[in-house]
Amino acid sequence: MPIRMVGDDNQQSRDNYPGGGRRPGGGGGGFNLLALLPMLFGLFRKNPKTGIVLLLIGGAVYYFMGGMPSSTNASQLLATGASFDPALYDQTEVYEPLADNIKNPLPERVSLEKYCPKRLNQGEQGSCVGWGNAYAARTILESQRTGKAPDQVAFSPSYLYNQISLEGCQGSYIENAMEVMQGQGVLPLSQFPYNAQSCSNQPTPSQKQSASQFKMTGYNRLTKSGDNQEVDMLAMKQNLAQGAPVVVGMMVGGSFMQPMMGEEVWVPSANDYNMMNFGGHCMAVVGYDDFKYGNEGAFLLMNSWGNEWGKNGMAWIRYKDFAYFTKEAYGVYPMGNADKPLSNNLSVQFGLLDNATQKNIPLKNKGSNVFITEQAIAKGTKFKIEVTNSLECYTYLFGQETDNSSYVLFPYTKKHSPYCGITGTRLFPKDFSLQADEIGSKDYMAIVVTKKPIDYNQLNTLISQQSGSYAEKVNKALGKSLLQSVNFNPGEKISFTLNNVNEGAVAMVIEVDKR
Repeated sequence: MPIRMVGDDNQQSRDNYPGGGRRPGGGGGGFNLLALLPMLFGLFRKNPKTGIVLLLIGGAVYYFMGGMPSSTNASQLLATGASFDPALYDQTEVYEPLADNIKNPLPERVSLEKYCPKRLNQGEQGSCVGWGNAYAARTILESQRTGKAPDQVAFSPSYLYNQISLEGCQGSYIENAMEVMQGQGVLPLSQFPYNAQSCSNQPTPSQKQSASQFKMTGYNRLTKSGDNQEVDMLAMKQNLAQGAPVVVGMMVGGSFMQPMMGEEVWVPSANDYNMMNFGGHCMAVVGYDDFKYGNEGAFLLMNSWGNEWGKNGMAWIRYKDFAYFTKEAYGVYPMGNADKPLSNNLSVQFGLLDNATQKNIPLKNKGSNVFITEQAIAKGTKFKIEVTNSLECYTYLFGQETDNSSYVLFPYTKKHSPYCGITGTRLFPKDFSLQADEIGSKDYMAIVVTKKPIDYNQLNTLISQQSGSYAEKVNKALGKSLLQSVNFNPGEKISFTLNNVNEGAVAMVIEVDKR
């Protein structure tokens, strides 16, 4: 490529923010001594002395590592039900986060509690995925969108859960719930009541038709990268700060259960960190506070175990503990609010950011939708493409190879989401920089912005098949979908605003002179 990608010197810094603590692998809880009992009794029969010693040692380990259930037997009183499959989670598109907290300052604390419905109890059914997704997250979005009280617009956990439950009504995958909420929609609780005793009741065709008016816009996973499934807590805060709840799957058990009745914050015991006999549980994160609990910072969880658990059905968990126990995190796309509904407008700024100076490289309009650097940059200069959107859109980046073919710069892989519903400034590529190499004297890049998703790989192929300059090839490939008569505003960054855009694309081609 004429534009080389090189790793950033500080690319690891973001991975350590905020908090720390890496959770152990696995998804079904900690080590279970009960599974070894048959082997131990077999040894006892063959060699009684050895068997007695092993049973005593095993019993001691089981007791002191937290394997003994509490007298309240809380894990049986409070149902969970989230199942985890790393391969399934890996298929979910990854959220492209905003740039650092300097370019996109976040509030110190955020709460979506006023949009949360009253906390109900899922009972003995392992339907937490229905509660965390439909009843919590989707209701929060609807309450914001309509301005109505959350209890008036609460959605049915059973409508969702009954369609995706695993055998025995005792679990389901969060990813499957997200697919249903986006593709099919959900029904209000008033139209599909919850039944903790059975998950066999399936929605009728007419009910599914009614649910289609309540489709969710979309979702993505909030992880450090496409291949790193560690939860990205800064991305979570960016979502929450713009009114989007986060659905999470956590490992819970021990002191998270009955001992949390009436407690405001979960402080895990030493035994909890072993995750002995823990299970997966789905909840919604509905707030954060950077200065909670000795400035450690914490997230606010909405649970489905009634008002008695936590404080009115909610509890705080410190950042470091959240990172340790959380297995999955999904951001749901914002759906606007009553005062500021989702818009069909497009409003974008773009430019090139010099790594060394942290200033924009000046650009000037060469004509139409083509922009060129005012002065040639030195070969070897490292920079990033800076894109700022104030309204939700999809963003795609392309570049020209040395053989004049086109390549996709972003999305980096099919795992990465081009959707920029969390608005603000993004720097591309993440954790890498573009570097003007020694080949030739000019490099070419294109930014394509749309209101709806496109097949960007197909577009890239079409660009390569065209003739002419790179700008001509991009414009020809877009064809009738290319929006004409766009007024680009000059400045430190180039900007444009278009009203009532339902279809089509805006393309901007950047020529980088180098010497």
